Order: sequence, then C-alpha cells, then structure tokens
Amino acid sequence: MPKVQVFKPADFDKPDAPDLNGFNPVLLAEGDSWFTLGAIPSYNLLDGLDFPTFGAVINLAYPGDTVSSMEKVLKAGDAHRRIDVWASEFGHWVSDSAAYPLSAILLSGGGNDLIDAFPHLLKNPCDYTAIDATRVVDMLDTDALNQFDQFIAASFTGVVEFVRRNGGPNAHVPIFCHTYDVPTPNDAPATILGARVGSAWMFPRLVERNVPQVLWTVLAEYLLRHLAATLKNLALEDFHVVNTLDTITRAQLGARGESGDWSNEIHPNRSGYKKLGRKLAKAVADELGLQEKPDD
Repeated sequence: MPKVQVFKPADFDKPDAPDLNGFNPVLLAEGDSWFTLGAIPSYNLLDGLDFPTFGAVINLAYPGDTVSSMEKVLKAGDAHRRIDVWASEFGHWVSDSAAYPLSAILLSGGGNDLIDAFPHLLKNPCDYTAIDATRVVDMLDTDALNQFDQFIAASFTGVVEFVRRNGGPNAHVPIFCHTYDVPTPNDAPATILGARVGSAWMFPRLVERNVPQVLWTVLAEYLLRHLAATLKNLALEDFHVVNTLDTITRAQLGARGESGDWSNEIHPNRSGYKKLGRKLAKAVADELGLQEKPDD
C-alpha cells in the first residue's frame, strides 16, 4: 500500500507548494513529540501511517506540547510560547474561510500532561515499600488524580469544541486521538548520535521518592490505562479514541537505551511507531470508508 506523505506548514509557502487535491485522505496533525518532525530521533507515529489510497498529512506538532497548551492558545489573552504559531497555524488550516477541506484531524496529546503531573500524582509523604504491587493505586494522591482527569477532559473538550464552533469548512470533520502505549520507567533519556541528552522522564522521579523497582512497571501501566479510560469517556461530537495500548513490545526494566519497540523511556523506535501508525491508520480508514482504487 502507498505511504502517506507528511508536509510541514512551510512547504505550502514555497512556489512549488504541494497540491492537496491529489491526496486522499488529507489529514491535519497536531500534538506532541509522538507526531513531531523535529523530535530526536527524527521519526514518529505519522511515519507509520498507511492507507489504501495515497494520503497526506499537514503536521503542526511540536515536541513537548501538552494538550492543555493546545487548548489554552485558543483562549484570548492566555500567554504561552506557542500562541502565535499554534493559533495562527491551526486556525488557518481548520477555520479560515479558504481552508482546505480536510478529511480528518489527528491529535496526540495527554502524554506530556501526564509526565508533568507525575510527581504530583505520587503520594508525598508515603512509605512506598509498604505498598503491594496489586494495590498500586495506594501510591497515588486520589485528589490530584481526579484533578488531572478533569484537566485532561477540559483540555480535549476545549480543542474539539473550538473546531466545532470555529472550524468553518472543517467544523464537522472527524477528530482522532491515540492512547500511547505503556512505557517502562528506565534510565533511558533521548540521544543524539548515540550521546545521552538530558535525563529520563519517569525514572528520576521514582528514584527521588525511593519507590521500589518492583512497583515501577505496574505504576506506569496503571497511569497509561487510566489516561486512556479518561479519553474514552469523553462524549464529544465525532471524536474517536483509538486504543493503541498493548500494541508494541515493552522495553526491559533496567534498559539504558533502545529496548523492545522503544527508543528511550517514553518514545517508541521506528518499529514501534510503524505498529502504532498502522493501528491509527486502520481506524481512520475504516471511519472514512477508504478503499483501494482498482487498477486501470
């Protein structure tokens, strides 16, 4: 099957700008590093998309973005590093009177919100050594977790309602999001040319709190499944949550680099993204009724 071609907004400012009329579907992607062209390593979930027809993706994603920041930039007067870029780009592609009629919108969000909230979700103080692995919920601050749920729900609702209210020619296109997959907390940060850059995301928090290693993977699994359940419970117009949990091979506990289908602690490698992309593409193709064109 033909692969999807991914474009950056800047591609459409060139004299030889792509002609989207030759593609089906035409998708707009917004989100975090799981969709990001500029992330390290330079591949992402969109690279795994494949359809029976030859599709295109306009990619607005930005590494490190949270769904809350995506929603905040749509509110007048809210200062954020991406207000000008994101609001103008998304508004142009979705709601401008001359906006191209999209087939669907893809969102990748909630993962960075979870990482940001992670240290606040852990009970403090807490004797984690006294907690059984079957009772991982006892590690968590239930009030903080409830606030996180409300935060995620409000953020996704704000983005979807912006499209429905201000989307112009794209006000009623289907919107899809994925549910990530379960990472293994490891001392495995991002790398550039094999050199470790910065730190991992979950691992240092767990070490700081003296959480026994036997609880690390069950905690990560609980939180990712909880996030997925929160997304699935959103009753929003033509909003499709694609379950991508249990799709890729988990990294081994203790890995300090690439392991299983993971490049680092929270980002899949090329094979992982291909598996995830195929699952997302199938959901989009089924909803849009895409069928392979017969040979002439």
